Amino acid sequence: MGYLTATAALAQMASGQLTATQLLQTCLKRIEQREPAIKAWTFLQTEAALQPALHQDTRSPHTLQPPPAMAQLQGIPVAVKDIFATVDMPTAWGMAIYAGRYLPTDAAIVARLKAAGATILGKTVTTELATAASGPTRNPHNLAHTPGGSSSGSAAAVADGMVPVAIGSQTMGSVLRPAAYCGIFGFKPSFGRISRQGMMPVCDDLDQVGLFARSLEDIEHVFDVLDEGADEHSRRGGNAEPDAEETRKTNDTSSPSRRLAWIKTPHWDQVEGIAQERLQEAVRALEQANILLETIALPPVCDDYWDTVQTLCAYGLNANHGWLLETHAPSCSAQLKDWLQRGRRISRAVYEQALQRGIHYRQAIAAILERYDAILTPVTSGPAPYGLETTGSPIFCGLWTLCGVPALNLPIGKTPTGLPLGIQFVGKLHGDRHFLQTAKRCWQVLQVLAET
Repeated sequence: MGYLTATAALAQMASGQLTATQLLQTCLKRIEQREPAIKAWTFLQTEAALQPALHQDTRSPHTLQPPPAMAQLQGIPVAVKDIFATVDMPTAWGMAIYAGRYLPTDAAIVARLKAAGATILGKTVTTELATAASGPTRNPHNLAHTPGGSSSGSAAAVADGMVPVAIGSQTMGSVLRPAAYCGIFGFKPSFGRISRQGMMPVCDDLDQVGLFARSLEDIEHVFDVLDEGADEHSRRGGNAEPDAEETRKTNDTSSPSRRLAWIKTPHWDQVEGIAQERLQEAVRALEQANILLETIALPPVCDDYWDTVQTLCAYGLNANHGWLLETHAPSCSAQLKDWLQRGRRISRAVYEQALQRGIHYRQAIAAILERYDAILTPVTSGPAPYGLETTGSPIFCGLWTLCGVPALNLPIGKTPTGLPLGIQFVGKLHGDRHFLQTAKRCWQVLQVLAET
């Protein structure tokens, strides 16, 4: 029961095979057993979480209204990264100076989750300001390895069966990378589709909310609950909703065919041998399943994307948190100080040039995605690195984050030592639902590979 997906748990609760209290108690038992080793949580509200579950279980069946399809999370325990505001739990942003701080309102996603009936079980570990020094969280597959970051605790909690669903954020690669390292699904929707209100800012041009789950059905379900269309800021990159052709393709079940592009990126030489082999196996498996797949190169205009991503991140981090260097420098890690000082050296003109390059990247990627349903590309350089000092490199995620397109990690098995590997799927801006349908079709093929 501890490893039930949210979708399976909802079905069992609807049929009377499971109660919300039983589900919650199973999660809490798993946390009690494993948290001393995993260290995924910064705060748990055990007693407070039990009350709504008991209330749900004791209501008369005659008073219950059936939830709208794919729009409710009644009784589902959810973990939230500790950069999202919560009125009833402290929000520390991964820094000791904010420990024990309560904020006056819930973040928009927290309010939506509560409205959908979800139980916010607690807050999960983030790296320092979701950017710098890593926290204590360990990879459930091997405690000597990082779970990735910055959404370290959210990914580890889902991977270890502590909760079926968790919320994270991505500025460069903070959802996709920990999902890959922990062997679960991680989804970053199109830029702006999930509200950032009440989320700690790193860089307004890059910050995006993301989801972790153990099934694609759960990813779809939670996305439907949280999706708000596109905010005003995100419309610089495309339509607020899929156009008529995207909607038609999403609803068209007459043909299962999909057309994919495989892009190694200019950084393929940084991918470890074991990961290169498994990625190529995944590509061959899709080809053998008669999915149309072409190997193409990333447009040359995108070659400098990693420098651009880092420029924007550093500039934004300094704009939002640079004052810490004057008032709380001893509380900042050397890594955070480096980021902030780098941001200070970036002029407004250099920042605006980086924004302009980002427009060119988006145009180039949009042209590719007019020809393909999705792009396949590496998500990490390999399995989770040894040790907890680093959370790995987001270099394979940065371009897609900057372009604001939906991106998803699909597990593709493990190394001989048992560490997970993943592959990144990328879709058309604001074509999220068609993209998820394409991913589900590919997962039917890759699931066999993921089990090896």
